[in-house]
Amino acid sequence: MRLHYEMRGDLGVLRLHNPPHNALVSPVFAARAELAAFLAQPELRGVMVVGEGRHFCAGANVEALRAAVHGDPRELGASMREGQALLELIANAPVPVVALVRGSCLGAGLEIALACHFRLATPNALLGFPETDHGLLPGLGGVLASLGVMPRARALELVLSGRLVRGEEAAAFGLLVDRCVPAGRLEAEGEELLHGLVASRSASLVHEVVQAVQRATRLGHEEALRAEGEAFCRLASLAAERGGEEP
Repeated sequence: MRLHYEMRGDLGVLRLHNPPHNALVSPVFAARAELAAFLAQPELRGVMVVGEGRHFCAGANVEALRAAVHGDPRELGASMREGQALLELIANAPVPVVALVRGSCLGAGLEIALACHFRLATPNALLGFPETDHGLLPGLGGVLASLGVMPRARALELVLSGRLVRGEEAAAFGLLVDRCVPAGRLEAEGEELLHGLVASRSASLVHEVVQAVQRATRLGHEEALRAEGEAFCRLASLAAERGGEEP
């Protein structure tokens, strides 16, 4: 699978491209430096992650997965770590990131969606972790990410059973999906969500706020508090330079 990069004004689009199901032939679905550079653009204020065609991402290509499992374990481990690093880039992006889910969103595909800050899905989208059907478990951070959006018991049930959940059910129970939208409105709703968050905010303010939230979830209390104060001072300095206006 390839990752295509687009810009729509100040919003970016990451498009998963390997029709018809956008399956991953490797956990390394993008070049790390290229993805990092795209997300670091100073004018960027939001990102949408979408699948090409009818599906978001159906997970790993079964034949490629089988070959990797029976191949060199060191090579498999290295590719898994690189895949995890790619998802960390998305999770730690300095702007809000929304996954737009239609069709299949399974296994590694769901891990990509869970790395995003928001998830919109069509009612009939299919989400889940079928890895246990192959004697495996999510390996790109899916278990950890699941615990960030649902209670431990529900995460355990989802991962261990391999049960697939429709987008409508996932949204109704507040699990995995933030809300359902009609298929024909998916990208428009994604743009509206992001514009509603950032339209009246400068790129510098968006970056500082998103990174403050991220620091609060991964750093110790004192370190995160100190960094938040430093961010405030940076924004105050920018505001002063512009005569009191928002930086």
